[in-house]
Amino acid sequence: MSKWKTSVSGAVLGLCCLWWPPEAEARHSCIVASISETLLGGQSDTPLMPVKINNQPAAMFLSYDYDDIYVKNSSSLNFDKFTDESIWGTVDVFNTFRKREKAEVVRVDTFSFGGFNVPHAKFVLLKGAGNQSVQGLPVAGILGTVFLNNFAVLFDVKSRKITLFEVKDGCENKEEMTKIMGGDFHEANINNNANRLEVGVKISGHKMYFFINPDLDMTEMPVGWLADYHIPLVKKDEKTEVRFTRGEGYISNIATVESLSIGDDTEKNRKIKIADKIYEGSLGLDFFSDKVVLVDAVNSRIYFRKSDGVSQDPGHNLHFETSKNANIDVK
Repeated sequence: MSKWKTSVSGAVLGLCCLWWPPEAEARHSCIVASISETLLGGQSDTPLMPVKINNQPAAMFLSYDYDDIYVKNSSSLNFDKFTDESIWGTVDVFNTFRKREKAEVVRVDTFSFGGFNVPHAKFVLLKGAGNQSVQGLPVAGILGTVFLNNFAVLFDVKSRKITLFEVKDGCENKEEMTKIMGGDFHEANINNNANRLEVGVKISGHKMYFFINPDLDMTEMPVGWLADYHIPLVKKDEKTEVRFTRGEGYISNIATVESLSIGDDTEKNRKIKIADKIYEGSLGLDFFSDKVVLVDAVNSRIYFRKSDGVSQDPGHNLHFETSKNANIDVK
């Protein structure tokens, strides 16, 4: 599903000079620096990273389907005081249903992650209040591609680990990649489409492009693609879900397709959500939940393999794009 997007990027981060491995130059490493963190939350939650905003501990979601850094006010984080229209002004944002809204650009004194400080970071402040928390920390918002695309990001959702690598553009080191991935892996090209990352996916042999969005609980595609690409279904659940987001709703069913392929990896009888009122396919959290995934936006590649981790926390279905669901049994 199409997510929040600014017509002009509002968040700016000056990212450089992270921790430098002393042996990097000697081994001709493609990695300049790295930061590792423990993911907050559990298996059913959008990946959440601990951060500090003006030295106040908080958490932020991560997704490549958002182009900027979006925040919301909460009882413990009030961004209104950082608004100065004479300096930063407002931007147009397009919400889930492609409706235009005005949002303010705010600047905070410091934004920190993994011990690295970014002074005078700019965020896009959305309307409405955020009331989510994780492990005692307020969830401030979501980090999109303006942040993530500076790194190659290693997600291991099962093991609750995330590593951000600063990598050299155009560099390739297969031996190093094998060491990072920790075993045999699959790989594919990714594209930057209007500041959102997408990957080529074959559904039952038919190729299309899916955005990379772990903020969705499940991989989904438009119901219209079934007819457009002549995609047969192995099974379609009778239960219909009606999801309401920001006062608007769309209808979806969980279906089973013959196969879903990315690169040289193919999953047979893959469950996927098919929905109306959406126009794009998206790889959701279910793609990340049982895999180690490295998204290298700098070099336009994605690598993945099955995770060896053992998850202990089921999570609480925390997502930036919150919704209310109703299930209908169709007999």
